[in-house]
Amino acid sequence: MERQVPSPSAAAAASASTPARQRPRIDAVRSITEYLERADWRVNANANQGYSLGGLMLNTSGKVVANYWLDEVYDAGAARAHREGDLHIHDLDMFAGYCAGWSLKDLLQQGLGGVPGAIRSNPPKHFSSAAGQIVNFLGTLQNEWAGAQAFSSFDTYMAPYVRLDGLDDEQLHQAMQEFVFNLNVPSRWGTQTPFTNLTFDWTCPDDLVDEHPLIGDEVCDFAYGDLQPEMDLVNRAFIEVMSGGDADG
Repeated sequence: MERQVPSPSAAAAASASTPARQRPRIDAVRSITEYLERADWRVNANANQGYSLGGLMLNTSGKVVANYWLDEVYDAGAARAHREGDLHIHDLDMFAGYCAGWSLKDLLQQGLGGVPGAIRSNPPKHFSSAAGQIVNFLGTLQNEWAGAQAFSSFDTYMAPYVRLDGLDDEQLHQAMQEFVFNLNVPSRWGTQTPFTNLTFDWTCPDDLVDEHPLIGDEVCDFAYGDLQPEMDLVNRAFIEVMSGGDADG
């Protein structure tokens, strides 16, 4: 059953009715000092997050938000169990879903958008623009989820762009290097790197062998099953980039 988050008025009423001695008070100065002195275990709890001003802001605000969930959303028994160490609610400052997988096919066929008033992209027609939309999609969704955001069949769905762009090994390696680097820039809230997963088919899945890719608004004159050479190029480029590391190795 879905748990309803109380309205501000209901939360305020509940807060007023709860004895002050039962409601932990967060000391802002102490909280900030703990972060600056690295005395808080949360400073090193996430390998995707560095020690930074953004990290300080996330750490401090996260404690406030976490206590709101414990006081106003979780029942008293669960809140007490967490505070007394009987159980641990992971990522308590993010009352949201953890990991999620998304359809890369949908993104590439529809383009990045769908949010009223926000910037929108047409479906990509080139490898570089497809890679850019993937980076922006995963980074944006990371602000709404606590855990990893994933795409499957990366090599299958990116292979058509390799053929249409006529990319050779060197060009694809450069494009893949840009893609992997941009995925690992600490652009998520709190100066975190987005937590992302990609899976590769290695060979074309049976259900896509005879399907013709839709790139932009045009159906290609080849099927996904015809693109094994391009899939091999994508896989090799990704492995080489990941093996080579960044500028520091």
